[in-house]
Amino acid sequence: MLLLYLNPVPNKRRDRRIFRLKPEWTVQSVEISTIAHATDDLEKVQSTLTRLLPDSLKGRQIFTRRYMEGHYGNPIVTFEAHLTGPSDVNEFRGFFLKQLSPTDKMSIRRELDRHSDADGNLYIRIDKQRLLRGTTRLGQDDPIRVRMKFTKFAGNSTELMIQYLESE
Repeated sequence: MLLLYLNPVPNKRRDRRIFRLKPEWTVQSVEISTIAHATDDLEKVQSTLTRLLPDSLKGRQIFTRRYMEGHYGNPIVTFEAHLTGPSDVNEFRGFFLKQLSPTDKMSIRRELDRHSDADGNLYIRIDKQRLLRGTTRLGQDDPIRVRMKFTKFAGNSTELMIQYLESE
């Protein structure tokens, strides 16, 4: 159970009201991003990214492309999506967690200090090549980066991340 104090610092003079914060409200926003190199098929990369999305988001164009040039003049394309609407974030939050294997969840939980920061962000890197073949697994080489911003209004963001990883 998550508790939310309306008054940041409880005071005897003030009335302390405690409200339960629903689990779906713990994640404020989600950012999904990856890089496509000159040898990558951009449409395959786009379809691979949509595998991370629940059906309700797949029909919408949420990924933006930015075309850039690498150090040696090679073309690079970045794909980015920002989910900030509560319903979009909540649907992604639940769908994404179900795609992660128990082993990957345990790995993130065990190394949470490497996957999070003091600002309440949880960073998860998904193996793009494995996702292309239909399997969602953690990976460091050529990853799809998922950043989930946890709210600070519900207390310790590290505890919220742990509860998220252990839920569902």
